[in-house]
Amino acid sequence: VEFDESQHFTTPRKLTLKRYPEGLGLGFSREKWIALCEQINARDDKPPYRDEQRAWYDTLRDFLPVIKGLKPTVRLFSRDLVWCGLDPDDPKDVEKFREMIERNTEWKIEVREDPNPLLARIIIAGEWGGRPEEAKRLLEDIYDRWPKGKRVKFLITCGGFLQFDWPKSISTEDIGDNRDPNDKVINILVAEAEKLARSVLSGGLSGKLGELTDYTTLGIDSYKERISTTRNYINQPHVELVFLVDLRNNKLYWTGKSYPTPNQQRNLVRISDLRSHFFDLDVGKVMVLGCHDLSVFNPRSKNARGWRKKVNEEFRELAREERPIYVLHHPHTAVKVRTWLNAWNLLRRMVRSVKVCAGAGRFYEPDRDPSEYDGLDEVLKHTKCGNSLDFVVYTKFLWRNLT
Repeated sequence: VEFDESQHFTTPRKLTLKRYPEGLGLGFSREKWIALCEQINARDDKPPYRDEQRAWYDTLRDFLPVIKGLKPTVRLFSRDLVWCGLDPDDPKDVEKFREMIERNTEWKIEVREDPNPLLARIIIAGEWGGRPEEAKRLLEDIYDRWPKGKRVKFLITCGGFLQFDWPKSISTEDIGDNRDPNDKVINILVAEAEKLARSVLSGGLSGKLGELTDYTTLGIDSYKERISTTRNYINQPHVELVFLVDLRNNKLYWTGKSYPTPNQQRNLVRISDLRSHFFDLDVGKVMVLGCHDLSVFNPRSKNARGWRKKVNEEFRELAREERPIYVLHHPHTAVKVRTWLNAWNLLRRMVRSVKVCAGAGRFYEPDRDPSEYDGLDEVLKHTKCGNSLDFVVYTKFLWRNLT
């Protein structure tokens, strides 16, 4: 935590703040600090380079958490409060100070715990860019907030929890038929995603999470300008993968979206191997689904035509044949109960072997007003069967709109 007095708000400081990368996690409002620099415009010329030196040191302190894997630097403005009036022996003042610190962080985590949970979910309530440095910090924070003595089999994330840049070496011609793409292209994309997954779990994070759960899933997309929803047309080549990580031996399994939305089917590099969704693990058979894959079990999908009908029928038959016990779903969003409810209900009727199922979609849709969302409690309740340990991560956007 840094305590910034007026001498920190200078023209050199404003110049550095304006050049911070967009993805940099900060424990303060960059816009507010820039405005304060313009308002105060402090100057200290003893020595002549003092303003530049102070701006440089402040920049180093802001970037250090990224380099060292720490939480973002929190900054407090000296004039925001009579700070010396806070009593460290008064629990109310201590709580007030803690809340002020939390308000300056990137997110707020609420832990919701059912009795004897078999799996845990990270539910991101708000904007999320899929940046690896943010994902790593969030997973570290989840570790810190994990209830003592609790261990689960799975920790699951949303679709697009991580994003990587589309490799420049892959052209549209290289892909071939995106519904049954070139194996070489798939291998390149999977290798990029695996490299990203291992990077995020490096530095001891894999071991930490392994103290709490046997497996974690990571939804990993190639970068695209729009979030995957049924209403959004996505006109750029992209892939949506899910990695299942055995944290006890760091072995990675993968699958990806096989049943795209109609608005992305022309540009999604589809994972055509439906058997890739099923894994024989020590806990039993597991089915891992990408976002729209669950819609195979929506009763309305009986109206599918052509290749979509074929995929639909094969996927359903394979699920009955494989008899999964666990179903782990990775939607990009889940703000309405009915979005996934009918599909979950039919899946459980058709595949009687399923005992535990859950999805971890973001409680956020950029094209829908938050006032139209169903209640978070109801959405969480209707996107699982079985008890869970839920970490609801309120990012700044939804935090502002719900409070």
